[in-house]
Amino acid sequence: MQESTMSPAPRPVDPSASPLHLLGVGLRRCREQCGLTLEAVGAQVSVDWSHLARWERGERHPPEDVVARLDEVYGAGGFLVALQAMTNTSGRPVRDQAPQWDGERMDVLRRRLIGGVAAMGVAAVAGMPALDGISNLRGVVDSALGNRPHVEDWEETAWEYAYAVLAPSIMGVVRDLSADVLGFQEAMTSASGKEVSRWLRVNAQLSTLLAFALGSIGQQRESHHWWRVAARAAEQTGEGELLAAVYGHEAVQALHEGRPLPLVVSRATRAIELTKGRACRAASAAYGARAHARVLLGDLAGALADLDEQASLFERMPAEVVADAQSVNGWPQTRVLYCRSLVYTFGGHPDAAQMQMEAITAYPGWQTRQKAQVELHQAYTEVRSGHIESGVEHARSVLDTLPDDHVNRFVIHNAAAVAAAVPAVERSRPPVIEYREMLALSRRLDAPHH
Repeated sequence: MQESTMSPAPRPVDPSASPLHLLGVGLRRCREQCGLTLEAVGAQVSVDWSHLARWERGERHPPEDVVARLDEVYGAGGFLVALQAMTNTSGRPVRDQAPQWDGERMDVLRRRLIGGVAAMGVAAVAGMPALDGISNLRGVVDSALGNRPHVEDWEETAWEYAYAVLAPSIMGVVRDLSADVLGFQEAMTSASGKEVSRWLRVNAQLSTLLAFALGSIGQQRESHHWWRVAARAAEQTGEGELLAAVYGHEAVQALHEGRPLPLVVSRATRAIELTKGRACRAASAAYGARAHARVLLGDLAGALADLDEQASLFERMPAEVVADAQSVNGWPQTRVLYCRSLVYTFGGHPDAAQMQMEAITAYPGWQTRQKAQVELHQAYTEVRSGHIESGVEHARSVLDTLPDDHVNRFVIHNAAAVAAAVPAVERSRPPVIEYREMLALSRRLDAPHH
């Protein structure tokens, strides 16, 4: 339930309240003097209104960079910044401090990580203990040199993994990313007060990437847990767009894992609400995921409306986001065209063939997996049009030509749709039987390793 536009009369300030609660009072008084609602302020500073409400109640400590933006919006002349500085130096615990880990617990976590990654069947696990020893040696050298972790290094690490998780074969990426997530927790314990918000942001980014990577290799159960971790980490930053990115990524992956469609719609809708109409990757992905879910639920009109919203956002998308076709942070035109091809295909729209061709011709030659997914849309349309054997053969040819490491959850999702489109009375045809057997094998290859 949202805060009322009309705030009640302010209560007297309790002089015995904690500095955090006094900061909350200051935030609320400044907002009320400006005649602004929580929703209006949230839109101006790119923060969900619910976080603002918690900060005003003194339940959580707001990040310093957000307080600086609020101070500017309210015209407080540095008052809120100074008040927060007093809160941070009051000697009382605050909620934006980095978590502390003792060395013994880190060693236990490290051993569990090695065992857990081994259980997944991730390649080169045998080398992990040796790599762990090298990592410990590096820590000794860093300590001798007086080096402390720099948040800039970890920001770059997260940026690199945003590219790595889209590689065709990411088993090794999952191993390295898991180890780096653990290493990051150690490094974050030395975060200074001025940089805590940046460390929290990287924590959310790395958690999101690990959730995505685990889902991509078929570790569905573990991926679900990490999506929750990522959402909590993003909430700690107070950045609505970062939390929206978590929900948007999860919605897309949930579709291809066969999770309940209402859950997909819920995650996507929440992401859209958090972005508040801003043209960003998170909003576009969320609209695409919701359109996909709606067409599977039989709501073609709602799905097409979401595609129109997505197209409108794309026209306002920052150029650097549109130009990024190789990382999870980008949203090039090919992704817009893919979403449209998918919805038109599964919705049986008369323009499906046209949308499929537009998407295929837009992909550069190196994006063979993505192009193959749209070719599977074409095969689906053939089957739905009554050309069962040619459609199934088309789909089989697509899978045959793809390297094994390109056959991931997203490909399997589209390939399975082709098989499901075959009417029950036609499933005894030899080409259909052979295709379903081939698909079953692909699913086993893509399934989680136990």
